[in-house]
Amino acid sequence: MKEVHSHPMSPGDPLGFTLIRVPFFLEPDYPRDEEFGETNRERLVRKWGGIRGWERQKQQHKLKERGQEVGIAHFNLDRIASSTFRSHRLVQWVTKTRGIVAAETLYDLLNYRHFEVGEKLNSTQLLTDAASRIGIDRKEVEDFLSSEEGTREIQEAQLALRRLNINSIPTFMIGGEYMFSGALHHKEMVQVFREIENEGGAPGSCFAKILGIGEDVLEQTIDLDKPPRWEQA
Repeated sequence: MKEVHSHPMSPGDPLGFTLIRVPFFLEPDYPRDEEFGETNRERLVRKWGGIRGWERQKQQHKLKERGQEVGIAHFNLDRIASSTFRSHRLVQWVTKTRGIVAAETLYDLLNYRHFEVGEKLNSTQLLTDAASRIGIDRKEVEDFLSSEEGTREIQEAQLALRRLNINSIPTFMIGGEYMFSGALHHKEMVQVFREIENEGGAPGSCFAKILGIGEDVLEQTIDLDKPPRWEQA
C-alpha cells in the first residue's frame, strides 16, 4: 500500500486505502473463558502431528523470515494461545465507534503484545490496556467486553466466510472483486493495487453490511506514513 500510495500513476493523485478486518478463528473450538490457554509451540506441534511435522511446516512457510522482511525481529514462539473471540469483538466495536484509523492502531498494538511480547489475546487486562492506550475509557471497554454486543455480527461473518469457501488465513479480498489466499509476496499485491488504480479505484466491501460498518467509516482512509501509537510512546 505504501509503495502504490507514495508513487501514484497520476502524480499528485495517490490511491487512498481503507481496511476492514474480518474475524477468522484458527482455533474455533477453543473455550472462550479467560482461564484457558496453551503455548503456541504446544498448539503447533499438536496441529502438525508432532515435532517433525511442525519442523516441515516451518521450513515450508518461513514465517520468521517473512516477518523479518517487514521489520518484525522476533515472534514469541511460546506466546499464550487462547480464544480470539473477544479481541475480534473489540476490534469490530472500535471500528464502528472510533473508525478505521483507531481500529488499525489497536490491531497493531494487539499484534505486537501477542506475537512479540507473548500475551494472551483473551486477557481482559490486555484488551483494556490496549484500548485505553489509544484513548478509550477503560470503564467503557470493560462494559463492552462484559456484554454480548457484536457477537451476532461476528457469527454471521463466519457463515459468510464458509459460503465463500474461505478456510485459511491470510486471505485478502480487495475492492469486493479480487480474492487471494496465502502469504503473498508484496510485489503480487502491488500489481493488484495498480490494476485497481488504473481503473479509478474500487470502493465497497462485501463484509461491511454483515459487520454493521457504516458508509462514513468506509470513507475513512489509513495514514500510511504515521507510525503505530505504541511505537511512539
